[in-house]
Amino acid sequence: MLVMNKTKRPFGEAGPVLDFFLTIATVLSLLATAIMILEGLSRYLLNVSYFWAEESVRFMMVWSFSLTVGFAGFKKLHIRTELLVQKFSLTTQRLCWILSCTTGISFAIILIYSSIPQIIRYFDTDMVSESNIELPMWIVYLSMPIAGVGLLWYYLCAARYAWSVGDPFAAEPLNDATDSQSAGTDAIRNPLL
Repeated sequence: MLVMNKTKRPFGEAGPVLDFFLTIATVLSLLATAIMILEGLSRYLLNVSYFWAEESVRFMMVWSFSLTVGFAGFKKLHIRTELLVQKFSLTTQRLCWILSCTTGISFAIILIYSSIPQIIRYFDTDMVSESNIELPMWIVYLSMPIAGVGLLWYYLCAARYAWSVGDPFAAEPLNDATDSQSAGTDAIRNPLL
């Protein structure tokens, strides 16, 4: 088991920019939910459908997801498979963490780099959505490089943490109790199969 340097804070501080993105994403998700409920009630009770509802909900959810991609990593809201890595020596584990971070950094850079020409093309051609809203598509696709920047920030911070402190992907313990009784109840609540 890795022992974390006690002078360092645990990994998971997203920073004020990603916290701000989380707030915006939450508002967009709530607004999209309210529009879906309004549309459903309107169709059921009034037999009226709003032309703008479906597309606006779709784009709000795309933006909401894109704004929280980097934040999710900082809050350990990702899938982690560690069956093999935890059996390695500490040095090999650290190399695996750094390799994982390097792969994530590469993906984020590719996402940013490949989305910018697409946004420029949509902007130059004045492409709009195919509904009555006619929302400029470059605004919709602007979420891609923003998601890439969030991922890049997360993986850069994770790589620095993996290099200097320890496992940036490890879940934080739920509480300080490490006795066998709490471990037993955790095994009952969260069985392996």
